Amino acid sequence: MSDLQRHGSRPPRREGQGQGGRGTYNRGFRREGPAGPPGPPVDYKALVEYVAKSLADKPDDVVVESYERGGGTIAIKVKLADGDVGRFIGKAGRNIEAVRTLVRVASLRDRKRVFVDLATPSLADSGPRRPRRTGGAEAQ
Repeated sequence: MSDLQRHGSRPPRREGQGQGGRGTYNRGFRREGPAGPPGPPVDYKALVEYVAKSLADKPDDVVVESYERGGGTIAIKVKLADGDVGRFIGKAGRNIEAVRTLVRVASLRDRKRVFVDLATPSLADSGPRRPRRTGGAEAQ
């Protein structure tokens, strides 16, 4: 009798799977348990700054700020020159997602959550604006 006849149309259950077919691997971010292997702490701000300056045409204009939010959470803001914002984001957001993935992997050992955001310049800092056109007829 073959495995297919014995178990019906389902394949045989693999080792390590409990009820419902769920594996025993870590499916989410967990803080319990011992920390990862010992070693020097990771400087997330320096890591993001290095990558941002490598991508930028004007590396002197790159400013990276780091904020401790509490509860093991760190927020990192990246400010770039206007021409470098598109390069940092990348096509369909691939570059910024790669940076976020790199930081997330580096932060797993320390059991921290690190967020990388792109700082957008405020509208007040964007320079002079053109006057709005009104819908009414104007004397010319």
